[in-house]
Amino acid sequence: MPQKYLIGDYHLAYDVRMPTRERPLRTDAVRNAARIIASAQRVFASAGPQAAMEDIAAEAGVGVATVYRRFPTKDALLRVVLDRRFDEVVGAALESAQHEVDARDALRAALRGAVSFIAGDPNTMAMSSGLMTMDLAYRFFEPVAAIVRRGQDDGVFRDDLVTEDVPRIVLMLVGTLPSFEAGSDGWHRYLDLIIDMLTANRSRLSPISPVRDHQPPPVLDLPREPSGK
Repeated sequence: MPQKYLIGDYHLAYDVRMPTRERPLRTDAVRNAARIIASAQRVFASAGPQAAMEDIAAEAGVGVATVYRRFPTKDALLRVVLDRRFDEVVGAALESAQHEVDARDALRAALRGAVSFIAGDPNTMAMSSGLMTMDLAYRFFEPVAAIVRRGQDDGVFRDDLVTEDVPRIVLMLVGTLPSFEAGSDGWHRYLDLIIDMLTANRSRLSPISPVRDHQPPPVLDLPREPSGK
């Protein structure tokens, strides 16, 4: 089972090779783990798949053996970084959404958080194939399903909208990202358009951004149907 530790206000859970009997981490070990995670987040964001554990150790000011003692593989450390960033970006957006009186504004906030999670750190996301597990998806889609139901009860969302639509809406928004310059918020316009399509009232659209030469994101590069022979 993943070991859990409280580091600051963040509940850290990661898979480490430890004896079955639980044992608390020393204060200095907790401090080192927090430093390693923060350093990994910076190194992954700047170097992407080329990031090395040695680089993370140097950034954190600890020996590489200390990094491997806490995180036996780069994937184990990357998963902690993903969880932490999910809490910082998506979790914060979902928390903000809960305070929105209008379900349309709540859904806009939640979707903005989900796309920002992907758009805001492309290098880390490029490393994360296979680590974006269903538990992360459930942590987002379950609260969003509640927002959809609330909006339908309030009469602001169309009644034929179903929760299974939400993952595809996120994919639609993510699909616009390669057409913008890095760091652009031009995709906000298409978020506004999608919210409009789900509701009866109209939003004020964000300004349009120029389209640049791009390739479709790999997630949209779907396999073709085999030709019949």
